[in-house]
Amino acid sequence: SICMNNQSYKNTSASSYVWLQIYYRILSFLENFKCNPQVPKEILVLAVITLVSDVTINRTQANDAFAFLFAKLGLFVFSFVASAVLILKYSDAFKSRKYYDAFISIGFVNSIGITPILIKQVKTANTMTIVFDNVGISLCEWENRKAEIESILNISIALIKIGDTNRQIIINARIGKFDYANTLYWNTRNNYKQNDSLLCLGESMFNSVVVSLNDYPHFLIGGATGSGKTLLLKLILMQCINNGFIVNIADFKGGVDFGRIWENHCTFVTDIPNTTKKLDEIIAELENRKKIYAKNGYKNISDYNKHELIKHKRIIFACDELAELLDTTGLSTKEKEPIKKIQNQLSSLARLGRAFGIHLILATQRPDANIISGQIKNNISYKICGRADQVLSQIILDNTDASTYIPSDSKGLFLNQDGTLFKAYLFDETTDIQGGGRMHTEQ
Repeated sequence: SICMNNQSYKNTSASSYVWLQIYYRILSFLENFKCNPQVPKEILVLAVITLVSDVTINRTQANDAFAFLFAKLGLFVFSFVASAVLILKYSDAFKSRKYYDAFISIGFVNSIGITPILIKQVKTANTMTIVFDNVGISLCEWENRKAEIESILNISIALIKIGDTNRQIIINARIGKFDYANTLYWNTRNNYKQNDSLLCLGESMFNSVVVSLNDYPHFLIGGATGSGKTLLLKLILMQCINNGFIVNIADFKGGVDFGRIWENHCTFVTDIPNTTKKLDEIIAELENRKKIYAKNGYKNISDYNKHELIKHKRIIFACDELAELLDTTGLSTKEKEPIKKIQNQLSSLARLGRAFGIHLILATQRPDANIISGQIKNNISYKICGRADQVLSQIILDNTDASTYIPSDSKGLFLNQDGTLFKAYLFDETTDIQGGGRMHTEQ
């Protein structure tokens, strides 16, 4: 009796999924009819063909009852088949069947053997967004089976996430294989149109990752040793130099990462007193710009430069390893005082720098509360994490995605706070700093 009841339950559940499939196919047909101009055109063509054929049959076969009935039957079969093909085509039934067969072949089903149901698919030249009814399969299971799904569907998945409801799973993917292991070389001629506020970081599965300093004035870059964060920092600073920005670098690592060519274009500070002095100078310039903008009614640096002949340059304060600058572990109260002053200076710049073209670019392995205060971190809008464990990813991005999506042996692969996974560009310091960029290729 129990077995019969369980079987009855399964049959009832399976039946409900059949109706759910029909419901989604009706929705997709209506959506295509509304958004795709080809659908009503093809329906109209079919209607015209059917009408003309019917009139022709009525006129030419009216005197021969057998031929008339045969022609009418043929027209009915043609209309039925053509209509069915159109409905199947524009209800995404063929696509739905493709996904059904694929999921069945790898055993990706729920507890009663039902595969995820296609809700809709949006496809461009080489990318696609697919929305499924997850039929009770958890997000965790989708992520665990990601490699199998990529293989059977011949796609490279950038992101799997929950949709508008908990029943929906959204997959953002690229058609075919996208290899993040390939090295991407910087090329200013092709990367993006030069713009005072734009910085190009690398390439995601879908497009180049370009950040506007008007929208994201400050950067926090984190990651484990060897993840490539210093190279990404230098890529950003190279573009700042080429855009004519005033670049200041706090380097407490002995200068091993920055060669002599950087000294020709940047100002370096390597100890606490000089760092405090430089930050005081930057804050004084901020206050000066604040008075000028308020007096003349300018909203921000872009507005000022649009109307004034003598332009204000953007000012960058970068720190390659923030822990070397701000770590107070083991220091006496007196020794902590200048470091706390630097924290307050950075906090002021993080809060007020945006409108006046003053930007912080901070890189660290350990951006925890002992290194960077919540007041500074909360005012840094663009956060990037390289290879990291769950704790480090949580500290930088406020989630553990970096530990999930970035392989443990990767270098130069990053995840930003929006969930975009990208490979950072490499550049040649001897040619790309004030050199206009050099064409690089790699097969």
